[in-house]
Amino acid sequence: MPLRISFVLFVSSFPYDFIVIFPVKFHLKSAKKSYIIGQKGAVKIRKLSVLLIVLLIASGIAGATSFNRIIYPIKTKDASGDILEQKQPPARIISIDPAVTEILFNLNLKDRIVGLTENCNYPDDAKNIAKVGKDRVDINKAVAIKPDLVLVNFEAQKNDMERMRRTMLPPASEEAQPAPIQVFAVDPRSLQDIYNTISVIGTVTNKEHSAYSLLQKMKRRVDWVEARAKKEKKLKALVLLIKRPLTFAGQGSYLYDLSEKAGFDNVAPRGGMYQRMKREAIEKADPDIIITSFDVARDPKNIYNDRNFRKTSAGKNKKVVCIDSEIFSRPGPRVTQVLEEMATFAYGWGREIEQIKE
Repeated sequence: MPLRISFVLFVSSFPYDFIVIFPVKFHLKSAKKSYIIGQKGAVKIRKLSVLLIVLLIASGIAGATSFNRIIYPIKTKDASGDILEQKQPPARIISIDPAVTEILFNLNLKDRIVGLTENCNYPDDAKNIAKVGKDRVDINKAVAIKPDLVLVNFEAQKNDMERMRRTMLPPASEEAQPAPIQVFAVDPRSLQDIYNTISVIGTVTNKEHSAYSLLQKMKRRVDWVEARAKKEKKLKALVLLIKRPLTFAGQGSYLYDLSEKAGFDNVAPRGGMYQRMKREAIEKADPDIIITSFDVARDPKNIYNDRNFRKTSAGKNKKVVCIDSEIFSRPGPRVTQVLEEMATFAYGWGREIEQIKE
């Protein structure tokens, strides 16, 4: 009697999962220790040749992953609700947002970046790329570079986004027509938004696998800190964004999310990303630790000696940490460093944190 077996394989390759089924019919002949495989025109093989079945399955897996490649043209909705239509991967990219620039370099897109702003200063290789402005984009410089994709931060660069979308690029040939600049907006506010931003930039630049690898590395570091922090005493915290007026990170912001991942009870008022508090409310909340940047405080003593904080537990115990302003204010790949600095300062971690660093 033939023995019918179906090999069911689960193949996971971001962003899709596949189930691959290989139907196989076996005829077993115990006397000769041999197997016959197939439907019509069955082929007799020796016992050791079962290895070929394994190789067949392996080749099936390799073939299945090839379906994950992006098939152009594609359409992708951005943070502004606009639809980006692409006939091929971008070859000439401009980024006008420092966090987006860091994402692009992490996705190994250095050779495709043709324009940045003066604020895009990390990594060091970014300093050698042509600049198209600082706080405001010079449209003429951007057009001269002839980009096929411009990436912007929707919240911070809405005006530049709208100006560029109204700008036409000169035709690439005599037969071609002028075309508007292709602009794609992202809006990384929360930690999950940062993850989503990395993923969608991977899609529009045809670097989905690189984006997946970066996300896995980031999430591994976040998960490590979160799990380790659960073993520590829970501390009340505030993340100070602006000194005048006193403004703190609230729900929906990545800095609030990071403070929660670090195991803190963030005592900022609920209701939005930016929360103002008066001295009385701060003293009543009584944070054990205050997190801020060097741009805001310059020195921790400028916070714990401040009349708005000196009566809190953080002020009395001098538990104020100032983090590098660039990584503190950029919703990109280096937010994991912000998280690690928060936790290291609060809990006195030393060698433990080195376990997850590259």
